[in-house]
Amino acid sequence: MFVSIITGTRPQLIKTAPVLEAIEEAGIRYEFIHTGQHYDYELSGIFIDGFGLKPPINLDVGSERYSYQVYTIMKKLSAQFEKSKPDCIIVPGDTTSALAAGLTGFELEIPVCHLESGLRRYDLRMHEEMNRRLIDHGSSILFAPTTAAVKNLEREEVQGRIYQIGDTMYDVLKTRLHRYTDARFRDEVMDNLGVTLDQKFTVLTVHRKENVDDKKTLTNIVTAINELDFEVIFPVHPRTRKMLNQFSLDFDKTHVQMCSPLSYDEFMCLVATSSLVISDSGGIQKECYLLNVPIVSLQTRTEWVETVEAGACALTKLQPENIVSTCQKMFDKKQSNDPSVYGDGNAARKIPPILESGDITIPTDRRREPITSYFEERMVVS
Repeated sequence: MFVSIITGTRPQLIKTAPVLEAIEEAGIRYEFIHTGQHYDYELSGIFIDGFGLKPPINLDVGSERYSYQVYTIMKKLSAQFEKSKPDCIIVPGDTTSALAAGLTGFELEIPVCHLESGLRRYDLRMHEEMNRRLIDHGSSILFAPTTAAVKNLEREEVQGRIYQIGDTMYDVLKTRLHRYTDARFRDEVMDNLGVTLDQKFTVLTVHRKENVDDKKTLTNIVTAINELDFEVIFPVHPRTRKMLNQFSLDFDKTHVQMCSPLSYDEFMCLVATSSLVISDSGGIQKECYLLNVPIVSLQTRTEWVETVEAGACALTKLQPENIVSTCQKMFDKKQSNDPSVYGDGNAARKIPPILESGDITIPTDRRREPITSYFEERMVVS
């Protein structure tokens, strides 16, 4: 058994880290490939180093257009797979890198295992929504994180085998919780950021293309944050910093403190200590839920429906008045959430036995036959 594991972005590195560890502990041979979709050290290298991952094979695709990235990743992965000949590939998430890796597996008839499958936002304007659907419907194995995800896959009648294993990001949170709740580490992080421990504050992250590349939308977000009456700490994504400069937008520095992206432990320490998170990220909705920290999602839809149903996450329209009022309602809201909706914190350890089962084959549903055409049914054979 030889497995190829492909990542391309910061969230993929986080959710894949425990999988790499579990596969290595099980003695399964593997290769670790990073496409280079996220190539800044702050968005990739710092996480590879922070999780103690071995250096990956880097495809250096860079941050070009969607179509270019898909084409380039497929071309380079095809060449790599021709050499390494993996028995299956593991594709996490719903990024451009995930789609390209999945398509390469489909083309070369290598079984694809989709990690974090079954998530749906039902909004095809998002590249990620189309990516995840295409990957799910071509995958041999579908590792679903939640009951809702399993139901989505069953409703769509995917042909691959579905396994509800839980969420590997919960694995990460559970194993590293001691690190970013350690008093000495927390004091160090807060001191570096100039935050006193008796000070209630909010953490802000904004990075989605539809939010930061649109001047009106980004202006609305900046306007709303400037109107808040509590302290805001903002680790700035490189893409967001670029667009803020391009649109000549400024935050009110009397209560908004901008800083460079943080390591995973530093960032989660900041989140765990905060009274509110404001973000357009999907993954952080789960992390806030698990940490009992309220979050305002700068989106009107989410695939992580459990967080909204529990009242832990509030969605908002992106007008300043909506953002401000929602933040005020959620600030310092007390939470007591049930972590079991995301599994038991051991999702990654359930993967090696499935890989070694011998059941990973490209699916064919032999119970179904192609529908005979209207004309074929009525043909008269002379």
